[in-house]
Amino acid sequence: MNINDHPLLKENKVMLVAGVYDVLSAKIAQRVGFPAVVLTGYGVSATYLGEPDFGLLTQTEALDVARRIVQGVDIAVTVDADTGYGGPLNVQRMVRELINIGAMGMILEDQRWPKRCGHMRGKDVINASEHAMKIRAAKDAAGNTPFIVTARTDAIATHGLDEAIRRARLYKEAGADILFVEAPRSKQDLERIGRELPPPLAVNMIEGGLTPMCSIEELYEMGFSIIGYVLTGLFAAAKALEKAFTALRIQGESSSIAKDLMSFEDFTSIIGLERRYQEDEKYKIKDKL
Repeated sequence: MNINDHPLLKENKVMLVAGVYDVLSAKIAQRVGFPAVVLTGYGVSATYLGEPDFGLLTQTEALDVARRIVQGVDIAVTVDADTGYGGPLNVQRMVRELINIGAMGMILEDQRWPKRCGHMRGKDVINASEHAMKIRAAKDAAGNTPFIVTARTDAIATHGLDEAIRRARLYKEAGADILFVEAPRSKQDLERIGRELPPPLAVNMIEGGLTPMCSIEELYEMGFSIIGYVLTGLFAAAKALEKAFTALRIQGESSSIAKDLMSFEDFTSIIGLERRYQEDEKYKIKDKL
């Protein structure tokens, strides 16, 4: 069965979201049919800086990538805003900037800065009431707009599941639209999150990460309606590049991997070459001889 025909997706009971990290990856996600994507901080840090998701990416850099992606696609874009890059006023600035560029929403996490990927060791979290204040500030800045604030807690790693659930409830009371408990360690953890927290709930499926990989059906039955495969595209692209460059380095040509390459015509259709040809022709000065 084509996943687009899956009843849970067709009936809008579950949203499957692809993680993107630049305009090209977002355009490809749109092309294959994703109605929404999330701009992953892990992916931007890796591709923009060549660095791990270790709190090295700045607000300016994140917004630069977000702006170009939102301008480049016609689907909904949620932006990983890390910790909001400061206190409540910094969060409000981030919200206003994201609304101005046309983003659908943000993910705001309760880690202590400098943060790090939710599936890495050595994390710490701020006081829950402090993050709740950030959530309130974000919702105040969003006003009557449809901007969506997803509250993420990383407290499982530092304080355990009980505290993560307590925090998520507090963040919901503060106004969060979606709750996201990062890096549950087992299906039992996932089941408890789905049972004890109010919907809608988001979950990340990260290949090789701490959370067990589950099917759409399993996650829906547990209570999750937003399922993000946030690093699949990044890992696939990295593997493909390594394979291609290794072949070139060893063989000195690309014939052995030709079947794995997208054609020139197909690639240029993704980036809109024909449309640019037409626009160029429209405004070209024609000599009258």
